[in-house]
Amino acid sequence: MEINEQFWSTLFFTVLNILILYFILKKILFKPVTKYMSDRSNKIKEALDMAEEAKKKVEEMEKEHQARLKEAKEQGVLIMDTYKKKAENEYNSIIEKAKQDAEIMIKNTRNELEVEKEKLINDIKGEVTELVLAASKKVLNENLDEKTNKKLIQEFLNEKK
Repeated sequence: MEINEQFWSTLFFTVLNILILYFILKKILFKPVTKYMSDRSNKIKEALDMAEEAKKKVEEMEKEHQARLKEAKEQGVLIMDTYKKKAENEYNSIIEKAKQDAEIMIKNTRNELEVEKEKLINDIKGEVTELVLAASKKVLNENLDEKTNKKLIQEFLNEKK
């Protein structure tokens, strides 16, 4: 029985020692390690949350950037269209003004040519009249036959050239 009693007493003390050691280790080792692991786990979770937030902010900024870029492109197209229309209007205006100026110049030139033509006709009429009068005067002064009249007119015309 002694073995039995000794066995039970050893077992009891061993279990008691294990329980005491467990509580001591729990207080001294397990709590700080568990707390450290929990803190580390929380820090990692916070870092992941911050990274996720940063990622969302970057995505939002990228979307905003793309929207602004799209808006800027649209404004650029509108500005280009506006200036293109202005340039076309200016071009058409210049062409129309040039056409009008050309028409006015042509009209004025035609009028000047018509005036010059009238002057030349009047000058020619005047000269022809003078020639006819001079020829008539010679014919009247020397009233000869038809051959002589033609000869005199021919001589007179040759003198005027």
